[in-house]
Amino acid sequence: MKNASRVEAEAADWIVRRDSGNWTQELENELHSWLEDATAHRIAYLRLERTWERADRLRSMKTPDAWSVARHVPFWRRTPVIRLAAGLVLVLSGALMSASYWMDSGRYRTVVGESRSMALADGSRVTLNTDTLLRAEVEKGQRTVWLDEGEAYFEVAHDARHPFVVVAGKNRVTVLGTRFSVRRSGDRLSVAVVDGRVRVSAQSAMHSQNEVVIGKSEMAIVDHGAILQSTKTPSEIERQLSWRQGKLVLDQMTLADAAEEFNRYNNKKLVITDDTVAKIRIGGSFNVDNVEGFARLLSQGFGLKVKNGDKQIEIGS
Repeated sequence: MKNASRVEAEAADWIVRRDSGNWTQELENELHSWLEDATAHRIAYLRLERTWERADRLRSMKTPDAWSVARHVPFWRRTPVIRLAAGLVLVLSGALMSASYWMDSGRYRTVVGESRSMALADGSRVTLNTDTLLRAEVEKGQRTVWLDEGEAYFEVAHDARHPFVVVAGKNRVTVLGTRFSVRRSGDRLSVAVVDGRVRVSAQSAMHSQNEVVIGKSEMAIVDHGAILQSTKTPSEIERQLSWRQGKLVLDQMTLADAAEEFNRYNNKKLVITDDTVAKIRIGGSFNVDNVEGFARLLSQGFGLKVKNGDKQIEIGS
């Protein structure tokens, strides 16, 4: 398995080659194959591509004279130039990503298919799931984070004088020291407690305040100010948090819901084209990025029709 540095170097090389003005269909096919080889390839490429597009200072270095000369030189002779530019992409990317993840006023972001774990200033740890945006102010006695979208798992350092608060829209989760997850989708919130106790507060459209306290192996679902509390087994909670190990555990979930879960982690989307098929229930454990393997299982094990395209996989009867 390639290490992260090598993957990022390869991604930077592809980005600069694509922008060099000597791009061919053959190279396009090679890039597509490289991207399909691993989720890590796609994540690194998309992240560096955004960096390259935003990098105005680097763009200003790409003068017409320098690049017009490079485009008329055989590719193998241009390689040092390409490598230098790729190196600059990586350096600039490192600076921008550090600013994004560690220095931009506590702003943390993951892209589709990525997860990331980090320590906060108070000793707490947070792990972000796919496509998540979180902001944090954990200093000078204040311990507040804002979950703008996505899902996060928290291991909160105990501090009785300074409660740890997660704000998600109109909803708040308050703790002293515990382990729990919060998933946000619009105004809908799901809170699962692994250990300890948390207070979940929700405000309805009528501005009334609802509040519950949940403990170990309990969950709370908040939807438009209403809170539904339930008790789970420890294994059920762990299955729900299996994304931390890169797994997606389906427990007799409808195929429609399973497709929605897979689509959280993959740029290639599952599309269910038949209402009857959407209601089929399925169980099992899958790698979050193995969407094509899941589709093959549906074809071979359930006899469903699978149409695999560039951007989506259609599932029908």
